Amino acid sequence: MEVSGKPTASRTSKSLSSSFRKGGILDSSLSNSFQNLNVSSQGSGNISLNLSSVKTPKQRSKTPNGKTQAKLIRSGSRQCKTPGGDRFIADRSNFEMSNYLLHQNPSGEISSNSSDNGNENTTTIEMKPRDASLYRRTLNEAVLGVSDLSSLRILSFTQKPQCAPEGYQNAHKVVYQGAVGNPTGTKYRVLPKSPERVLDAPDVVDDYYLNLLDWSNTNVVAIALRDQVYLWKAHTAEITHLPCDVQEGVSMVTTIGWVRDGSHILCATDLGTIQVWDVARVKLVRTLRTPDINSRIAGMGICAHQVVQGNRRGTLRQHDLRVAEHIVHTLEGAHSQEICGIKWSPDGRFYATGGNDNAVNIWDVMNMSDTAKPVCSFTQHLAAVKALCWSPTHSSVLASGGGTNDRTIKIWNVSSGSILKSTDAESQVSGLIWSESYREIISSHGYSRNHLAVWKYPEMSKVGLCFTSHDFFLLIIIVSVV
Repeated sequence: MEVSGKPTASRTSKSLSSSFRKGGILDSSLSNSFQNLNVSSQGSGNISLNLSSVKTPKQRSKTPNGKTQAKLIRSGSRQCKTPGGDRFIADRSNFEMSNYLLHQNPSGEISSNSSDNGNENTTTIEMKPRDASLYRRTLNEAVLGVSDLSSLRILSFTQKPQCAPEGYQNAHKVVYQGAVGNPTGTKYRVLPKSPERVLDAPDVVDDYYLNLLDWSNTNVVAIALRDQVYLWKAHTAEITHLPCDVQEGVSMVTTIGWVRDGSHILCATDLGTIQVWDVARVKLVRTLRTPDINSRIAGMGICAHQVVQGNRRGTLRQHDLRVAEHIVHTLEGAHSQEICGIKWSPDGRFYATGGNDNAVNIWDVMNMSDTAKPVCSFTQHLAAVKALCWSPTHSSVLASGGGTNDRTIKIWNVSSGSILKSTDAESQVSGLIWSESYREIISSHGYSRNHLAVWKYPEMSKVGLCFTSHDFFLLIIIVSVV
């Protein structure tokens, strides 16, 4: 195939001759005929395309083994050898001249001439500027997908990488993910407005100070219904009944809590005792008794084998489940009124207690004794403090929520004893959970909103509301650990 052109009268013509070889044998599609294309620019400014077809007789030569071989075509001293036999590598050295000829915009008419001279047929086409521009647009659309190259950056990303979700701690996991869906559309975070599953809980005691719900590491939900405790296995929907009224005089289970491995559950009663149940055998294996008879236990915190409980008199006791003499320390007057919230820090060094005296006390486990004093005490709340939660990333940061007369969520720095943030929750705060995946806090509310709210930390701006369909007060909130 030969391509030649004359851009101007003063410029000399250039020619390019290229040949293709296929394993030493000429392709059968080219052995019968080849194309001759002449592109020239005439003196009048027209672009001329000359396409000719010349038939050549087949040349066959006998090889020593009797096979027919086509004549090899050489282009000067340059050869293109293709070891696979199915690849054709063109000589692209004259692309600049071809591009120059195709982008000329002379004025002229379209004419077609054909002649028959022996075996040669010649067709000449003269292009107008309008047709050359149409050709370029068609070529751009076919190759690049756009008709105008002025607004196209070839070596650039068409879409920016997707940003991490707002508040997500590790943004590196989604840096290299492309945008999903419409990249220009506004993205909203969808918070659930209805529960995934509803369980019937008749005779649940409507008391703000009690803690009647807990979720184990083995994915079992426990709920106290007056003097009975029911276990619901989430993976099998199996229900187990624990008859806590086997102890004489028990009329109400006031708080429950799982041990870490989920093999036993502790049930505190209105008699001031704590029952230890073996879940697999459905058997009461131990009862922890205290001197404060008939003083209900509303707050209880469990960390490994250590159990801290607080009763209506404001007395704080620490128990060790491994020994027969289970009472380790007794702090009389830890709070002036009933203790209704206890929460251990993630590292097990501190635990926080909240009471009906509107106070939050922080206790150091390593320095506990019968006469110990709290590390720091916060008294800025205006109502009872039941909702407590520690930051999963900062062991010295604590969040607390107040009752009906307070209706605030406060963030504390235990190390410095200072308040970091106070936010008006607009309703009674009955529970707090600090998210481990996002920098957010989830709060449950009783009077008067009866909903769950999501707060962005540390700004404490409200992300949104969920589960707004509750008809009565939300008494407690527990998160699944599975």
